[in-house]
Amino acid sequence: MHTSKLKWKCRKGVRELDILLSKYIETSYDLLSSKEKDIFIEFIEKDTYEILDILMNKKNVNNKFLNIVEALKSLN
Repeated sequence: MHTSKLKWKCRKGVRELDILLSKYIETSYDLLSSKEKDIFIEFIEKDTYEILDILMNKKNVNNKFLNIVEALKSLN
């Protein structure tokens, strides 16, 4: 997926989340393997508030998203 389209998908309507996801794309996305990129795309297709709940430890995360969640939390 092109970076510009990916950045658009990361716009969730919650400013803090938008900033965090954009920062991840700018700093980490290009370093991911193809499989990890697919997992990230699957993660950002989740509902905005589900992503927020996962990042705030209010909801359990699927193990396949664990590396992404850890990386996002470390950016904050």
